Amino acid sequence: MISLTMQMIDGAPVYSATDLVGYLACQHLTALDRAAVDGVVPLPWAHDAELEVLRKRGFEHERRFRATLEGEGKRIVEILPDASVEDYSARIVGAARATEQAMADGVDVIYQGTFFGNGWRGHPDFLLRVDDPGRPSRFGPYHYEVADTKLARAVKAGAVLQICSYVDQLEGIQRVRPDRLHVVLGGSARRTETLRVDDFMAYYRNVKYRFQAALADADQLRSLLSIAPDPVDHCRVCRWSERCDAHRHSVDHLSLVANISARQRVGLTVRGITTLEALGSSDIPFNPPLEGTKPAAAERVREQARIQLEGRNAGKVLHELLLPVEPDKGLSCLPAPSTGDLFFDIEGDPYAFEDGFDYLFGVLEPSKTGGDGRPLFHAVWSRGFDEEFSLEGEKLAFERLIDLIMDRLRVDPNLHVYHYAPYEPTALKRLMGRYGTSEEEVDCLLRGGVLVDLYRAVRQGLRAAVESYSIKKLEPLYGYAREVELRDATSSIVAFEHWLQLGSDERPGDDVLDRILAYNRDDVVSTWQLRDWLEAQRSELLAKGVEVPRPGPREAAPTEGLSANLQRVAALEERLLGGVPVDAADRTPEHQANWLLGQMLSWHRREEKSGWWRYFHLMDELTDEERIEEKEPLGGLEFIGPVGEVARSTLYRYRFPPQDYEVEVGRSPHDPATGRGAGEVYWIDERECLIDLKRGKASTATHPTSLVPDKHVDSKVLQESLLRLGEWVAANDVEGKGPYRSARDVLLRAPPRVAIDKLSPSGSLQRPGDEKIMVAVSLGVALDHSVLAIQGPPGSGKTYIGARMIVAMIHAGMRVGVTANSHKVIGNLLDAVCRAAADAGVAVRAVQKADEGQAFDHPAIRRVGNEEVLSALRSGEANLAAGTAWLWARPEMAESVDVLFVDEAGQLSLANALA
Repeated sequence: MISLTMQMIDGAPVYSATDLVGYLACQHLTALDRAAVDGVVPLPWAHDAELEVLRKRGFEHERRFRATLEGEGKRIVEILPDASVEDYSARIVGAARATEQAMADGVDVIYQGTFFGNGWRGHPDFLLRVDDPGRPSRFGPYHYEVADTKLARAVKAGAVLQICSYVDQLEGIQRVRPDRLHVVLGGSARRTETLRVDDFMAYYRNVKYRFQAALADADQLRSLLSIAPDPVDHCRVCRWSERCDAHRHSVDHLSLVANISARQRVGLTVRGITTLEALGSSDIPFNPPLEGTKPAAAERVREQARIQLEGRNAGKVLHELLLPVEPDKGLSCLPAPSTGDLFFDIEGDPYAFEDGFDYLFGVLEPSKTGGDGRPLFHAVWSRGFDEEFSLEGEKLAFERLIDLIMDRLRVDPNLHVYHYAPYEPTALKRLMGRYGTSEEEVDCLLRGGVLVDLYRAVRQGLRAAVESYSIKKLEPLYGYAREVELRDATSSIVAFEHWLQLGSDERPGDDVLDRILAYNRDDVVSTWQLRDWLEAQRSELLAKGVEVPRPGPREAAPTEGLSANLQRVAALEERLLGGVPVDAADRTPEHQANWLLGQMLSWHRREEKSGWWRYFHLMDELTDEERIEEKEPLGGLEFIGPVGEVARSTLYRYRFPPQDYEVEVGRSPHDPATGRGAGEVYWIDERECLIDLKRGKASTATHPTSLVPDKHVDSKVLQESLLRLGEWVAANDVEGKGPYRSARDVLLRAPPRVAIDKLSPSGSLQRPGDEKIMVAVSLGVALDHSVLAIQGPPGSGKTYIGARMIVAMIHAGMRVGVTANSHKVIGNLLDAVCRAAADAGVAVRAVQKADEGQAFDHPAIRRVGNEEVLSALRSGEANLAAGTAWLWARPEMAESVDVLFVDEAGQLSLANALA
């Protein structure tokens, strides 16, 4: 059953934060909900198994956060509506009063509270008490803040908007607005993102005003119901999705055209072309051109509509090959078939085990025959040694899969592994990074072009009469008949979730798993059949005299320099891990420190891989038109001409269609056609869609039609610093006196080492009655080649304390360094230091390594280069120096300051902190 959040209570509509977020996602959703409340349209009755999975996972996430709060000793009160009260309105009112009473009682945490009034109700997951006499509520010298749990791994706009609605209602009850809101994210990291309420309330009020205005306009609501809505991201989890999909089909909506963009639909609608049939019957080229769409893209979408219309009239799936054939695009990205070719598909569950779980790796090996007489199918399940599904099992399955592929490669170096769509290579990269295993083997597969995506070959090589280019929609083209009932994309996830929920005694054998395995085998067999059909299409083109080149050879082995570095890291890691038990439970603190340091040696390379993979995908595997649809590059550039000169360079202007992009002024993006820099971005006009590139007057490079941003930041200085640390530890010991002792203390998780007279008689760092700021100042000055961690939530005074510690150290004649993950964070601490120094009458002479526009602007701070930082510290010209990890990891900066402050250390990787 599907229930509404928007409801009629005591004859009046009552709205919720969920309704507000739904309005932002789709105004048609709001119109349908209101029509259902008014009885104009029937409420859909359905059971969405995937939504049930999401709800279950959400409740588990809530319970884990509650357990965390209980572990901190918090007193928690849960608000449970009185089920004995039949009247729904009375239950809501009772729960709201119970919530207010719990606030008056001053409990630490209110779980599942209720707000109700002024036509709105809210159910925040958690209300957290904050003791703050400076900002009391009407209940006393404290107030409450909202924390909501979300399964997402990153904060989304809808979550913030929802919490702002709760904050608005909370403020009316306690009569003070909280400073902060908290989003408790999902995944194994379970991060809590804390945001300033005032940064978002104006936006919330604007959305709420528009929402209420829309609901007050009955004519607008009626008109929305009569119009088939455009599909949006929210459709996947919307209660009305089946109704809207049927509506779109009944009116032949433009969204039924495969791969048409929302921007193209808008441009066509403005021209009076509102159906697939109208588009497929229209004349091309469009005159005048479609606004915001390049002529080639407009022709592509019209031709797609045409073939779908022809296929509809013919009653079958038609297709046609795209000409001319571009090198390394479409059918030209197909390598020559080889005897040992493999076909690969993964079954995964994005919700299981918190971070998602790939539970079945299916590989078809057509060159061999299985016991059933059919092509050999390998089903690699993610089960551990105990035969239960587990993360240990996922790691073992991943390693078995890679071993299988590498074994076959040794027998047939010309084989390729075919898959459909990018999930499979993305999963291999993720698993390699998650478990730190099979790294070189996966790199070999990627560098050598062993993995072949047939979706890319299809999308760039042919046009078919289908609404979607999923492999199942294409199967009529090559006559593949599945052995098991065709299922949608989520049914195997739901089936696997059901199997996980059952206890070992309740599971009906492996029937569920057998069905999933059959689904997977159908997928890989279909991929095999598709590859052979595409090869047949290629042969037909060759027979007609059309040239269809094969991809060029790619070198799988690493470059000489990379190979030498990998060997150096591997040798050092082996020295560090010698004698370290495999089982973490058997390790001493020294063992664990060595193990952790060994893992850090290649951390930067692992982290940078995803960026490089994305960069090469954007550069090598997409067409100009496809780049327009990606978020980073700028595609579809048209050269206008030179527009001026700057110094010894010429400014060249280009026009581009409206799109998202991450190309920035002052950076030098790359041209996919040449693989080199296209010039420096001098100016961008987002409104007029114009960009100027600055290039040397002598440049003879061709004008780019796409730009791909180069975001790589060289981490060699950080990697070399970690290698120096690792080599010292391998030659000496992770404990004891000597260089790098602070870093070694971090690895050992050792308590701060200070002069004994600074400790209380009990050995504690803080004497009874000492104020925390004085304790921090005295401990900081007394640290003996060690580390002091100062921890606390946002707003607890860490920056205030840190600034006064720095001023005290400078006053004591110490040289102080400051670092953080960004120049902005560094500037925030420097600002606090300058203010604290002015209050204390201490002279601060600071230098900051930063590019122009990044340094903190203050008379006491001078922006300098790397070399000037060291000379300023050595000469005494500076007593404070600031820069990112790239400054402090340089070998000459060792021992350059007496103490280094790492601000927002929780946002800094351990590898960078050690470097």
